[in-house]
Amino acid sequence: MPFRIALSGLNAATAGLRTTANNIANVATTGFRQSRTEFAALPPTTGPSAATVGSGVRVSRNAQQQTQGNIRFTGNAHDAAIGGEGFFVLSDNGSTLYTRAGDFRVDADGYVVNPQGSRVQAYPVGSNGQFNASAPTDLRLAAGRVTRVSVDQTGVVTAHYSDGQSTEVGKVAIANFANPQGLERLGNNVWSESTASGDAQLGEAGTAAFGLINAGALEGSNVDLTEQLVNMIRFSRQIEAQATVIRTASENAATEERMLARRALK
Repeated sequence: MPFRIALSGLNAATAGLRTTANNIANVATTGFRQSRTEFAALPPTTGPSAATVGSGVRVSRNAQQQTQGNIRFTGNAHDAAIGGEGFFVLSDNGSTLYTRAGDFRVDADGYVVNPQGSRVQAYPVGSNGQFNASAPTDLRLAAGRVTRVSVDQTGVVTAHYSDGQSTEVGKVAIANFANPQGLERLGNNVWSESTASGDAQLGEAGTAAFGLINAGALEGSNVDLTEQLVNMIRFSRQIEAQATVIRTASENAATEERMLARRALK
């Protein structure tokens, strides 16, 4: 029994150390969200009693920490960071994705995309000059010689042309969720909605539960490096302690076997 209990503790501590290592590895990743490994005690195997002990520990979940990362200004007009709640909305060949990483660029066809080529979604300008907030579409710069692009805090994207003219080409769509921690992490700084997160709630920057957009800026990782280094030490010591328990349990078991063997010979 001590061997199995210690083994569960060893596995749990290893999982915690793996999470910590991943957090540290992504300390400089744009829009990254750190995770926290959470644990739960295993129940006694002999039934509830004041004299019984538990049977170890298990990993209950890896909880994403959806807190704000530091915003740094880059001077790149295509970069954008959300100050507050919400996610940029992307379209990847028909699949809807969400991200906090605003390191965007303009592709050869004029679409605003992320580094993997997923297209940024925006509310188009309607025939009445108002934005159609019910039907986001791919954000694309209008035809012509664009000299620069500007984005205000509410997400309105304006293209400026060499002839001195400017045109509003869309308003960046923002999404939020009842439980952002429940989003499914897909890698490449993007998430998809899940049963745990709830359905995406589309909105506009600066309204209700949506933050403001900082143009020419990027949101950094929210990893607290000092905290992660402390976690690394804590889990490493826990692994050492559990390994000692396993070694001791193995030695005790071997001793008992030798004693039983000697008794059998008498």
